[in-house]
Amino acid sequence: MKKMDISTILASAIHESKNQVGTLLYQLQTLKEISDFQGSNKTKIVQIEESLKKLNDEWVEYLYLYRLASNGYDLHVDTFLMDEFLDDQVFALQPSAIAKNLELDYTCDPSLTGVFDERLMTAVVSTAVYNALRFAKSKININAKKEGDFLVIAVEDDGKGFQPHQEQDDIFHEANTGLGLYFAELSATAHAINHTSGFIKKDASTLGGASLKVYLPQLI
Repeated sequence: MKKMDISTILASAIHESKNQVGTLLYQLQTLKEISDFQGSNKTKIVQIEESLKKLNDEWVEYLYLYRLASNGYDLHVDTFLMDEFLDDQVFALQPSAIAKNLELDYTCDPSLTGVFDERLMTAVVSTAVYNALRFAKSKININAKKEGDFLVIAVEDDGKGFQPHQEQDDIFHEANTGLGLYFAELSATAHAINHTSGFIKKDASTLGGASLKVYLPQLI
């Protein structure tokens, strides 16, 4: 029997687990449609559903992370209207924010466009928003703008923000593994134009909390 690389085994296991989570989500949706949940039972079902969605998104992130780290990911860039892209992100993530009684919105110039890999940036934004959900007091904002030769996509919250004693690598409030920050960094650097690569920046938010900014080089 041919010996398999452990990273390939883990990637296959993650893929299978992601499929199982997808099946559970489908079954839960069917259960919601045929049952009349009220009060606390309805709240619990929503919480379970949002937890499964978050887990599914994490599995997607891990698969992309494996492909990026092993140079097995082919970047698929296109031009997107940022107003539509951010609206899609808010629509997908709004139930998770509502479940925690938090406001989630976006801001950008209606005419702003950007060139990037939609799958990677969707995963990066969702990861950053899920992280912000843990720390925000009342509000999370996703925004985009042009800054020099870069498109900047930022996720900001009104949480406690960065503490003066924190090291730079600890600023993004990652629990335990730090994979979310590593994934965001790899996704940004995968975007390169004329030897100029993307990067991430951790900063103070205009809302008073924390901000993760993703800089993506653009064709001028």
